[in-house]
Amino acid sequence: MRRIALIALSALGLAAQAWAAPSSRLYEVDVLVFANHLHKLNGGEHWTQEKTTPIAGFKKALSPSHGLPANSQLALAQSLLANHPSYTILAARSWVQNAVTLSKTKPVRIMSHRDGGRLKGVIRVFQWRLMHVALDLHYTPSGGTSSSSTLSDATSSSLSPSSLSSSPAANSVPTYQMIESRPVALRRTNYFDHPKFGVLVRVVPYKGPLTAPH
Repeated sequence: MRRIALIALSALGLAAQAWAAPSSRLYEVDVLVFANHLHKLNGGEHWTQEKTTPIAGFKKALSPSHGLPANSQLALAQSLLANHPSYTILAARSWVQNAVTLSKTKPVRIMSHRDGGRLKGVIRVFQWRLMHVALDLHYTPSGGTSSSSTLSDATSSSLSPSSLSSSPAANSVPTYQMIESRPVALRRTNYFDHPKFGVLVRVVPYKGPLTAPH
């Protein structure tokens, strides 16, 4: 993992494999998504995206309007990464939801268009014995980001007209997809890794007023 991200996550207590059982039916979910511009972390590989799969539930997903609360521990990571030239904050969101099974949980839409690129996808937080987080995110670097490859015709044709990578300018760079689902530790910072972008997630029992999105 990237050095500056390691510093931020060490300070926040990056979750390992010690999972905590849910103790409340309401949870605050804080999410921070950032792009990585450190080319040396690619390991000499050419990260082309030959095919992306559709984002299930994107059209009906809920859209949180809240950024990270001032007292969120991810606010520190956001400040550190935002002030480092090798990273760009893509999205910072927070919401409150019930702890329900995967079949009953509602996907939450994560979408942005910033200097570092375009982000589009959904996040599901659900309970199956333990709390789980499932991600399906598409990240397209900005047109100014150097790239040694382009999207194939098969990739562009597989994306809907509303896709963030559907324009000619966006098609000049790859679109990267992160699909992952795993248990998460409560009250800890959980990291989802990709060579091009990363996601920090915190799930904390919540006892305040229910605001959004569930």
